[in-house]
This record gives sequence, C-alpha cells and structure tokens, in this order.
Amino acid sequence: MFIGVLLAVLFSGCGSEFWLANKFVVQSHRTRAAVYFPEEAQVTLIQNGDGTYTKVLDSLDQNAFLDIMYAAYADEMRTFGVDVYIPEDADHVPVDSTHWLVLLSKVEIQGLFTDYVDHLFDFTDDYDYSFSLNTVNVAAWFDINDGEWLPVTLYDECNLMDDFKSYVSNGNEGAQYHYDITPITTNDVYDYAVYLGKRYATFTYNYMMNRYVGGELKKKGDASRFKLRWDPYEESLYFLLEGEGFIELGIENGDVLNDAN
Repeated sequence: MFIGVLLAVLFSGCGSEFWLANKFVVQSHRTRAAVYFPEEAQVTLIQNGDGTYTKVLDSLDQNAFLDIMYAAYADEMRTFGVDVYIPEDADHVPVDSTHWLVLLSKVEIQGLFTDYVDHLFDFTDDYDYSFSLNTVNVAAWFDINDGEWLPVTLYDECNLMDDFKSYVSNGNEGAQYHYDITPITTNDVYDYAVYLGKRYATFTYNYMMNRYVGGELKKKGDASRFKLRWDPYEESLYFLLEGEGFIELGIENGDVLNDAN
C-alpha cells in the first residue's frame, strides 16, 4: 500500500510534464519538417603518436554517407509522425509550430586512432594491455526554426570504433591472455550513417517536445523539473537520461549550455 501511495504521489507531481508531452505527440502528427543537410562534410585524418594515420576513411564516399544519413533521418522522423520534405522554394520556407526548418549546418568526420587500455585482474595481479583502435568520430551542428530560430545550436558527437574482445584462459602454462580486434570497414561506416540519422531524428523530436513542454509550463509561471523522451515503437514516454539528447551550444561563443535535451 505504501509503495502504491508513493507512486501515486510521484506521478501526480510529474503529471503536467507527461500530459503536455502526450499532447505534443498527438499534435506533432500534423507537423512537417523541411530538412537540409550540407552538400559535403569536413573530413580530417588525425595523426597517431607514431606518425601513422588510420585508413578507415580512404574509400569513403562522403556524398553517399550524407545521403544515407539524410534518408535514415527522414525515415525515423516519420516514425514520430513528422513528415520530412524538401520545399519547392528554399528561400520561402513556412515556419511555425507545425512547420519546422531543420538545418544540419555542419558535419565533421574524423579518422583517428583511440588508445584503449584493457584492464584485467586475476585475483593476484593487475594487467594492462594497450591497443590503438581505428575510430571514426562524427560531429554535427543543427539549427532549427519553428517560427523563430532557436537561441542555441544543437550539437552531437559520437564515435565508431573497432570491435574489441578479450578473455583469459587457464591451461598447463598458466593464465593466457587472448584478444580479438574486428577492424571497421567502409560498409560499417555507411551503416553508422544510418545509425546517426536515426539518432539525430530522435534527438530532434525529443528536443522539440521538451521545448514545447517547457514553453507551456512557462506560460503558467512554472518550469520543467525534468525532460522526457518519446519511444514511437513502444508508444511510451520515458525520462530522458544523460547522453540521450543534443548538447546546447551558445551561438555566439560555442559555450556548452546543457548536455541532455
């Protein structure tokens, strides 16, 4: 009984945010988003300590990468009920609460090596094994207009790395350390573009939902106590956790304002 009362109090206190978020989900099925991605990305290779460079981006077609990412973004936005389209006249795009203009203003793709340390403990000794893993780092900057430009730029950065596995076996010669590295391939990078497109779409939708909730509460003199995310596959709302949303950057100086929106 005590637990039931406690949950009832908790959810009654959270009711405004959940009610407004659900209202946004219903209303957003009338939303259209004009989405523009850049024609090219900034591709950089970062030198390792021994002067070598990763070759993971050698055969990458950045145009194909961006096209795949755009298609995945559009498909995922449609799962949220938002129709993605390209306006006939880019100079006259309608913008309001149900017509968004989404600009992926900049994409950086970096190829580098990441120093990875595999730490093991066998009850008597500690072991550290160091490896350089191929890494593809992708950073993205979004600007959104829903009747007015957001006062912040929305940022995300994410890494794709070689798959690394290790284990220790015990035999006649004692403990033996084993490891296996599956290097990133070009196809993996294109699959990563699909993942990023879906990730950015999810971040975009949840950001706009929480922006709506915050705006409605502000009209009543209240403020949001937490942020939410919508899962269109389960049709459920969840609390937004750290790392599940864009980082807000001040437009003028690039300062970080918030790391989970």
